[in-house]
Amino acid sequence: MNKDVSVITRKDATQRRLLAYIWQFRLWICLGLASALCASLVTLSIAKMLQLAVKAVVEGNISVLNWIVPLFLVVVSCNWVFTFGQSYCIAAAAQKVGMRLRNDLYAHMQKQALSFFERYKTGALMARITNDVLYVQNGISAVVDVVDAPFRITGSLIVLTLINPRLTLLSALVLPFIGFFITHVGRKVRTIAERTQSRFADVMGIMEERLSGIRMVKAFGMEAQEIERFYQANAATVREALRGVRRAASLYPTIEIIGSIGVAVVLWVGGYEIAAKRLTADSLLQFVFLLNVVALALKKVGSLNVRRQEVLAGARRVFDILNQEIEIRDAPDAVAPATWSGRVEFQNVSFAYNPDRPVLDDVSFTIEPGQVVALVGPSGAGKSTVANLLPRFYEATSGTIEIDGTDIRQIKQNALREHIGIVPQETILFSGSIRENITYGSAGASEEAIQATARAAHADEFIQDLPEKYDTLVGERATKLSVGQKQRVSIARALLKDPKILILDEATSSLDAESESLVQEALDILMSSRTTLVIAHRLATIRNADLILVLDQGRIVERGTHQELRQLGGLYARLCEMQFEEGDPIPLMALED
Repeated sequence: MNKDVSVITRKDATQRRLLAYIWQFRLWICLGLASALCASLVTLSIAKMLQLAVKAVVEGNISVLNWIVPLFLVVVSCNWVFTFGQSYCIAAAAQKVGMRLRNDLYAHMQKQALSFFERYKTGALMARITNDVLYVQNGISAVVDVVDAPFRITGSLIVLTLINPRLTLLSALVLPFIGFFITHVGRKVRTIAERTQSRFADVMGIMEERLSGIRMVKAFGMEAQEIERFYQANAATVREALRGVRRAASLYPTIEIIGSIGVAVVLWVGGYEIAAKRLTADSLLQFVFLLNVVALALKKVGSLNVRRQEVLAGARRVFDILNQEIEIRDAPDAVAPATWSGRVEFQNVSFAYNPDRPVLDDVSFTIEPGQVVALVGPSGAGKSTVANLLPRFYEATSGTIEIDGTDIRQIKQNALREHIGIVPQETILFSGSIRENITYGSAGASEEAIQATARAAHADEFIQDLPEKYDTLVGERATKLSVGQKQRVSIARALLKDPKILILDEATSSLDAESESLVQEALDILMSSRTTLVIAHRLATIRNADLILVLDQGRIVERGTHQELRQLGGLYARLCEMQFEEGDPIPLMALED
């Protein structure tokens, strides 16, 4: 019982929230409804004109025909105008609702913390913003076919009653059967629609994940297996969709059968009414015409119920995402400091992705302005977590992180991240030109500034060799550039941003010797006079760091300079032994988190 109540409550909440979106475009809806009302009145007048025309033919009254026929053409033309207005206005409202939902979904996703994207696969999120919103949008557009149904049914029943109350009452006996069938099919369709959309999200997840990792798929020769995996998931989606199609497809013919039985009875009883002089032949024709109008409208109502259930299924999945709480928000009194010196202090900071599995435990350290501090340690020690907490990609479970003496939770996120530059190990460039990637986060930068930072990052030299130079398109995931070239563009981007605090996730670990040398020179320029936090995987690159912090199992177990830690003979010394032989660096398998 509680489960049923919960389902009903959730359904009602979804309906109310969706109606709130639709209400934003009420002008279009009202124009559509007004056009539908006019179209319905025109339909009723057509029925009356047909009755008058038949009566005139039977009575041989040509003068009546002479004005009815031209009037009929005028009325039909008006019906075209009103039907067009109804279709366009409702479709426009549907498009605008879909646009608003996509905008809100995308904006909500952008504001989420990184933990949100760890809970949801990218493909599943793409399915919500595309397929689920499309379900809602198409469902609202389909209302165009049924928005006039209530008007047609109500108006027709009134006229039918005026023509012959007995026949009208007899015709109405089939309505409960039609109503029951429409409701029954609608409930089934909503359940199937939700399962279909969930299956589609699985297909999108597989596609996004495998295509983004296509190099790995090919490296292991798994193309055939991945094709089969996709085929199976896609087939499951189609099977679920066809269940809904079968349910919906049974609706129209069933309504037609029930309606046809009603018409047959009306014709049979109507014949007796004509024989008894209680009804004329032209009135019976008008009655049957209007009865057909009611039957067609009921078919549309059945379609409306099916569409409504599909819309609610899509809307529920959309609102499930919009209901996700934004975990990291600006405090009401958050500030945007006018000046930054770049002093960073971690005070007894702990963090856990899951309450029973702490990643950091009571971590404390200070980075003075302009200092270079390196984090080293085995895989899973918590190095990347420290780097993610500083720009508030995650929120510390306990303790405080301060910049220039201000808790970062009291600093506006945009201001905080504006003054923190990040150069990741795996460079991320977006499809577009090299200029657009360098200026990402620094809109309005001059051409001189762009080229100056590119020269400082040793990127200008290869950019000048490209066909379109700075306007060269890098392609999706920057596949047209080498790893070293992408890293230098990334460094140029960070230089142009000119941050006070810099986070480096060892940017040279996967480069060849020549590229590493160029990138390291660019990094030295980037680090100059900046507070720098380095996640070190290759210890040879941090010999000159002002302070090295050694993490193990989420705790700082050693701290000091390179020489001090080598002499200490602890974990850092053992890591060095793994990487050095007779003073020369040996490539080490990445020790990242």
